[in-house]
Amino acid sequence: MRKIIFVDRVKQSVDQGLFEELSGFEVFTAYSNADALRIHRKEKASLIITELYGSGMSGAQFCTQIREDEELRDVSIIMCCRDNDVERREAAQCRTNAVLTLPLSGETLRRTIDSLLSISARGRFQAQFSARTSGSPRVEIDCRVENISVTGMLIKADAELHRGDLLHYSLDLPPAKPYPVQAEVVRADRGRYGVRFARLDPAAQRAIEVLISRHPAAR
Repeated sequence: MRKIIFVDRVKQSVDQGLFEELSGFEVFTAYSNADALRIHRKEKASLIITELYGSGMSGAQFCTQIREDEELRDVSIIMCCRDNDVERREAAQCRTNAVLTLPLSGETLRRTIDSLLSISARGRFQAQFSARTSGSPRVEIDCRVENISVTGMLIKADAELHRGDLLHYSLDLPPAKPYPVQAEVVRADRGRYGVRFARLDPAAQRAIEVLISRHPAAR
């Protein structure tokens, strides 16, 4: 059973009906970011919903500790903050998957949770490739794949990329032929980037599914 950690002050602002929809998950309550970190070390959650500021450890410190620990970083994080320019800007700089403002919109939270927890299974896939950025001027960059799913890849790149950047490259999945691919950068984390396929040939999708079945990534 997959696990979700809610920081208590955030949990109290959530419509209780949401927890009925999460009956297929094990839900934990943390009373601070430090407590959420302690629970995650023990339980290895799939999702943590926390806050930018509370007692003790800040959201930025929390995310840094998670993302810099190889055993802990494979988790999605939703950061909640107050609806003002300062906190939205600070939350956006955290190494998180999504930022939501308080008070939480039940519909937005449901949609965000569903999106993050429906991430496709990943497979181990290490390969080098060259990508071309969109825009002017177009730049060629060298990339290395760390893992892959039917929705995207985790890569390392020799250039600074940002969320929203588009990459064009040829996806080589032996023994299948190379496939032209366009992907959008959806996560940037100190030289490691999550990219989401914008278009994927059905044959390429089938090739990825076979690869994942043979070489599943550790969870």
